[in-house]
Amino acid sequence: MGISPDSTRYTALNTCFGTYKFQRLPMGLKTAPNTFQLLMDKVLHGLKFRTCLCYLDDVLLCSETFEKHLNEIFERFRSAGLKLGAKKCYFANQKCVFLGHELSKNGIRPPKDRIQAITDYPEPKNIKQLRRLIGMFNWFRKFIPNFSALIYPLNRLLQKNQRFEWKSEQRMALNDLKTRLVNSEILSFPSFDLPFRLAVDTSSRGIGYMLYQKDSQISKPKIIRFGSKSLKPWQQSYGPTKLELLGMVTSVLDCADYLRGVKFIVECDHQALQPLFQKQFKGNIYERWLVVLQQFSFVIEYKPAEQMQVADALSRCENPHSLQAESPTEEDPYFPYITDEVGEIELPGVKTLRNYLNIRNLRLMICPTTILYILERKYR
Repeated sequence: MGISPDSTRYTALNTCFGTYKFQRLPMGLKTAPNTFQLLMDKVLHGLKFRTCLCYLDDVLLCSETFEKHLNEIFERFRSAGLKLGAKKCYFANQKCVFLGHELSKNGIRPPKDRIQAITDYPEPKNIKQLRRLIGMFNWFRKFIPNFSALIYPLNRLLQKNQRFEWKSEQRMALNDLKTRLVNSEILSFPSFDLPFRLAVDTSSRGIGYMLYQKDSQISKPKIIRFGSKSLKPWQQSYGPTKLELLGMVTSVLDCADYLRGVKFIVECDHQALQPLFQKQFKGNIYERWLVVLQQFSFVIEYKPAEQMQVADALSRCENPHSLQAESPTEEDPYFPYITDEVGEIELPGVKTLRNYLNIRNLRLMICPTTILYILERKYR
């Protein structure tokens, strides 16, 4: 791609052998990607998203027959004076790599060489290396269930005023992410002849969703994508209906490329959301969410929680690298104080009460573990 003679002076560089100027557009200039993409859009006008996809110099051609669109593509390049590198052209492949994804008749998955590069990536020694590592994982996040919780120990090191210390928690998170990426599922291609189904579940721990389709000829559902998102601290205090509505808005917007302009089904385990647009919600935030949802055409289908296993697991799974409470054992010196067998407690300097402790004028109740379990199940 040639450069205007008036602009070549901006690419000049001085060397010991003299001053040189670029006559062709070099990849490295700030405006080079935009200029080259504009050229490709003009050359392939009318063919993009119909017979081919194009991103800079990567062109993906999809046809039912070998010769169907090749002549048209070649004629466009010939008329524009563009040349193709023979070593970089591939024809009649059963699978190919396009924009960092491996495409085949079965679906889409991460390429093996990219997976190998990430698994071989060493532990980061500084913030710059950590950002690069997180960026590589973010590119394949739609293949990793519960990605938000798994990546949290690494993201926490990027917080403001956070000292960079690579500990066992980050090491476990990195190894877990690598393992899940290696064992990632193949995502199916969407079929616009079949209705989309979006299974959404939200809890105080996060949002989980799965976009899929049901095909009568296949026993297993065709998973298009799945994902999860952690909640902000102020969002965790929302009520059940508000939480479920937030999860619905977030999930629909994440899958908007598939759902915009088609009718789909939203599956949720919150029955109060079924008459969604007939309910009288009070508050500006509800009105904004409903305006967003009115851009889409969908119906809400109620499903009991036991039938929402995948989305439920994605929304409620805890950070596996956080501190976990272990069940007390008899070897624990505080065993009688933290189990259902609490009786009369005698500690030096502490007033003795049954199932209570008075410490510095604070009355602390020792709650049996069974009550905690019942309360958690009831309010979840």
